[in-house]
Amino acid sequence: MGIRTYGLSGSGMDVDQMVKDLMKAQRARYDTLGQKKTQMEWKKADFNTMYTTINDFRNTVFSYKLSNTVSPKVVSSQDEKVVKVTANAEASNVNHKIEVYKLAEGVTLASSQELSAYKGTLTEQFGADLPSGDIVLNISDGKVGKEIKVNKDGSLNDLVSQINNSGVGIQANYDATLGRFFLYSKNTGSNVKIDISGSNAVDFMSNVLKIPASSPGTISYAGTDAEFSLDGIGNEVDAGGNHINPLKQANNTFTVSGVTYDLKGTGNATVSVKPDNDKTIANVKAFVEAYNTLLSKLNGEVAEARYKNFLPLTSDQKSAMSESDIKAWEEKAKSGLLHNDPILRDLVSKMRSDIASPIAGLSGKYTSLASIGITTSMNYLENGKLVFDEAAETKLKKALEQDPDIVNKLFATKVDKASSSKQGIAVRMYDTLKGAMDKITDEAGFNASTTDDTKSTLAKLIRDYGKQMDVLNTRLADMEDRYYKQFDAMEAALSKLGQQSSWLIKQFGS
Repeated sequence: MGIRTYGLSGSGMDVDQMVKDLMKAQRARYDTLGQKKTQMEWKKADFNTMYTTINDFRNTVFSYKLSNTVSPKVVSSQDEKVVKVTANAEASNVNHKIEVYKLAEGVTLASSQELSAYKGTLTEQFGADLPSGDIVLNISDGKVGKEIKVNKDGSLNDLVSQINNSGVGIQANYDATLGRFFLYSKNTGSNVKIDISGSNAVDFMSNVLKIPASSPGTISYAGTDAEFSLDGIGNEVDAGGNHINPLKQANNTFTVSGVTYDLKGTGNATVSVKPDNDKTIANVKAFVEAYNTLLSKLNGEVAEARYKNFLPLTSDQKSAMSESDIKAWEEKAKSGLLHNDPILRDLVSKMRSDIASPIAGLSGKYTSLASIGITTSMNYLENGKLVFDEAAETKLKKALEQDPDIVNKLFATKVDKASSSKQGIAVRMYDTLKGAMDKITDEAGFNASTTDDTKSTLAKLIRDYGKQMDVLNTRLADMEDRYYKQFDAMEAALSKLGQQSSWLIKQFGS
């Protein structure tokens, strides 16, 4: 912008105000674009909030596709000193009898006597007892083996680190207080071993570290499997009372037919598996509450009042208002941006249909939520809210007594390549929610930012408004500069005219 010369003529005109007034009408379009851009940013943020809310509920729905949620079990052991138990939904509702003969064990080796006092290096600690030549330990856990070269100028603790960092399933330890060296297998079972061989290896381990040899010149030990009988299987004995073909497991914790057994000691125990109806009812109630919460938020957004006359405030408008007035205005300006939105309306409709429609593949009298007591509120103002009252709980208890797996059937039934009518409620609703989230992503992305969102409809619209504003702002700056130049020229002309008038008056006067 050039140097402004207005005021030299003494005209008294407020050029700044005149230019501002002239530009005010021109800036109205810029302000309108800014208001539209702000509205779209708010709308995008509202969609992001709904996306997050829907996704949270979808994560909840996913758990209701799992049997552990809709068909939980309560399981107990008659003697937890023998076995502790848990069960998943696949476990049959029956009692099991288990007799534990032997626990699974790993391998534990230790120095048979106290070692020489710790003095730093192996040479310093054991001196002439060390075998001459290189010491190479080929150490194996039965599956993984590793060659370890023993450094005589290193300490016993260095050897411990070499073994522990070798990647072999064997743990070493040296306790200087006890003066003993220890080797432990990390796992249990007959396939787990501690095998040591190699150049001077057995001599070093047996004669120096006092690890007992399994046989002359050999260090090879194996763990043992757990041995037991379950429901009469594996309890055969020979004439001497020895078990002939017991069941075996490499670990003391294992799962059979949905029941996880954690063996603690030898002996007998009865394991009871029953449906946990109280937990099932609590989980169904939690689903109803989560569903109603989402439905309320969706209905609230769809029905929220829209105040079309309350547009986002411009900077000039905010400067003339108090903070409280700005807050009140913007509350109305932000209200109803998703009013009657087709994506949300469609989601509400499909959710209600998913809930109300029976599962086509089920037989008997329990084929829908209504059949187990969960109904839709008769109050139309509640827009499809589910009711789970005392009467519903009583009816659900009765249904569970007649069919302990009924809630699992209603929620988690999954039929490959079937229409949604044959799918369980959680299965069909999980897909419904995903469909709505995909539509929101197309419309507004999955977050409020436009930085990484280049595809959604609203992000493109926001960027387009921003580009229009940039172009228009450049034009307005040029226009304002032109106005000032015109007023500069006018002021210069008036000043020159004034000078000429003064000269003429002076000439006439002389």
